[in-house]
Amino acid sequence: MNSPIKQRKMNPSDGDNTLIQDMFSQQDFLNLGQQILQLLAEYLDNNLSSPVIGYQSASDLTIKFTDPLPIQARLKISEFPEVLQQQVLANALNIHHPRNFGHQVATPLPIAALCDLVAAFTNQAMAIYETGPSATMIERQVIHWLCQLVDTETWAQGDGLLTSGGAQANLTALLAARQAYSLAQGKNYWDSGLNAQAPCFILTSEHCHYSVARAAGIMGLGTQAVIKIPCDNNGRMQLDALESQLNRYAGKVMAIVANAGCTPSGSIDALTEIGGLAQQHQVWLHIDGAHGASMLFSDKLRDKLQGIAVADSVVWDGHKLGYLPATVSAVLFKRGADSMLAFAQQASYLFDEENPDKAYDQSQRTLECTKRMMGLKWWAAFNLYGTQSLGKLVEHVFDTAQQMAGKIQQREDFELLMSPQTNIVVFRYLPYPQQAHIRKALVHSGQFHLTQVDWHGEIYLRATIMNPFTDMQDVDALLDAVKLAAEKLRLA
Repeated sequence: MNSPIKQRKMNPSDGDNTLIQDMFSQQDFLNLGQQILQLLAEYLDNNLSSPVIGYQSASDLTIKFTDPLPIQARLKISEFPEVLQQQVLANALNIHHPRNFGHQVATPLPIAALCDLVAAFTNQAMAIYETGPSATMIERQVIHWLCQLVDTETWAQGDGLLTSGGAQANLTALLAARQAYSLAQGKNYWDSGLNAQAPCFILTSEHCHYSVARAAGIMGLGTQAVIKIPCDNNGRMQLDALESQLNRYAGKVMAIVANAGCTPSGSIDALTEIGGLAQQHQVWLHIDGAHGASMLFSDKLRDKLQGIAVADSVVWDGHKLGYLPATVSAVLFKRGADSMLAFAQQASYLFDEENPDKAYDQSQRTLECTKRMMGLKWWAAFNLYGTQSLGKLVEHVFDTAQQMAGKIQQREDFELLMSPQTNIVVFRYLPYPQQAHIRKALVHSGQFHLTQVDWHGEIYLRATIMNPFTDMQDVDALLDAVKLAAEKLRLA
């Protein structure tokens, strides 16, 4: 089988040209691709018989990755699948394992992962329309669909873009909010920067994602410009405290950031009431729905996000409850023109002011210049499964979280922090106070992966149920393992 590249006439005596032809061999690509797909299919099929994580310390694992720089080829093509198995898969967190209760990382849809192969191979840079025509249109289609899911009426003119992760999406939204705030003050912070910038503040939940404070630091506001609003026992912003700070900093608040599924506990702020306060005080409302916005797929769950349509901007991660490979995040703006506020730049080698397709250039609105075709996997998931099926995935893991909470409440030696509002369950084992030691023992055993959270000075165990195949047998096994690990630690 010959590729179009191989069919080009090249000097057969030129060894370099022969080497180049071999590097782009269609036959090698096909053979190796089939082997890698088979390897991954077996990995998916056999995940139950493998540990969740074959834990090794970083210093121990480093030994396997200290080979000298290869000046010439060190491996044969035929050897590569085995190396992938031994060095990559064997040392990876088994994200598809039903006893992986760790972070908010999707158990990715296998078909969506194939779309990442297409995106990588076609390598559409997407800086401007002509460097990725179909990629640009796919992204615009996905953004339109997501805005439609937020609200078909008030978001009819919505727009936005995809970014490499929620942290970048939050930064983009807050940059737009700051620019809108500065223009309302008769200034232009993008051009004049700190020289023209009067003190302004961001009001947000005490449980907001760290990327909000990071964004404030990047923007030159300083992390102290982020005013943390205390929350109630269910992890929701206290409305009276928020209103008090809005009055205290009247005219100086550039944005309120509300949570639609905060990272520590999955709590959802009172979006309708917060939206009312934002409108009353004429403040930009940004909703961080990185984790929870996928509830909009489900008719059963979307009422949990009642009020989200009031937002000026929303962040939504596909690589969480959208069940897509990392990373793909959407930053959505209710008013499409606001998507142009975050960035402004001139570059004659890239942007053509006379180009009728200028409005389609991605780099006008994003931190990235070269940007991969992230939208393809979301576009494929929508087309292949529809929002109804995607919503069933979200509903299933939410139901599993509720069942897990019920199991915990039935055990006298466990304490549930709060009834889960999403798919995150926070709890602790009462007879042994060192929850962090329990977690470490479980992770190092390879049986489970889970995390921990500091909640007002107390450490709790945190289980995030992402895998739709996690069942009550896995939950019972986790709770039993927590108790056993604690007993062993107490006796040690």
